[in-house]
Amino acid sequence: MNNLIRFLKRYYFVFLFLLLEGVAIYLISQNSYHQGSAIVNFANNISGKVYEQSNKITRYFYLASVNEALSKENAILRSQIENSYVKFTEKEMQVEDTVYKQRFTFIEATVISKSINKSNNYFMLNKGVSNGVMKDMCVITPNGLLGLVVNATSNFSLVMTVLHQDTKIAVKNKRTQATGIMIWEGGDYRIGKVQEMPSSIPLKIGDTLITSGYSRNYPEGIEVGYVKSFTKDPSTGFFDIEFKFSADYNKLEYVYVVKNLFKVDERYHSIVERVAKVEEAVTNLTKRIDGL
Repeated sequence: MNNLIRFLKRYYFVFLFLLLEGVAIYLISQNSYHQGSAIVNFANNISGKVYEQSNKITRYFYLASVNEALSKENAILRSQIENSYVKFTEKEMQVEDTVYKQRFTFIEATVISKSINKSNNYFMLNKGVSNGVMKDMCVITPNGLLGLVVNATSNFSLVMTVLHQDTKIAVKNKRTQATGIMIWEGGDYRIGKVQEMPSSIPLKIGDTLITSGYSRNYPEGIEVGYVKSFTKDPSTGFFDIEFKFSADYNKLEYVYVVKNLFKVDERYHSIVERVAKVEEAVTNLTKRIDGL
């Protein structure tokens, strides 16, 4: 009996996690999204803490190799955003794009839970709103693209990865600049597809695919993968392309959340423009009244 009590005390958080997940699933199935969202967020927080605790022991034994890997990652990130100047700090990196005047902050995060073999795959990170992570922020790896933040609580965030059947990202051939749409249809987590790339522009096995910048949440120039095979579709005038992802999602432990500061500036300028228009309308109205 004492052993049972000790066992329950030691693993109570696991049972709590399973209970909350069950309640969340029930609420979503029985009620609307908005009614269930509160308990889902709470369950995400609990599950995040559970995953984080279980990962601490594993990460301890890999600390030496991780430190070496992080230094290599920082070097690789210099080439993640084209035409950019990168300043490194211990936990964050400031990037200013000299061509497009965009500025980025890279927030380092640890993967504490992930899936790669489902139809729709997600990663959970140990950084959230309190660390500057917000919904719709792009997430990258040392070797390429991971996905997009779809939910963020105070200390954790959920990433919809490129290994998701709802993911559609504008990409281009780094060599020819020809553009297309990246998708993932399930199956092999190492292989993706590109649609709508014109077959009139030459394509080669091994060509590098990068983000084009046309998808609003993804900065231009992030490596996605390498062309593995392709065929021409005469009926559409496009290539059917298979490519290999440049990142190994199975071994991924550390990622970077991209905070696009240009979006903040964009919102500010939009507000300023609206205020200016209101002031102009008020001025014109005042002149009309004075003329009466």
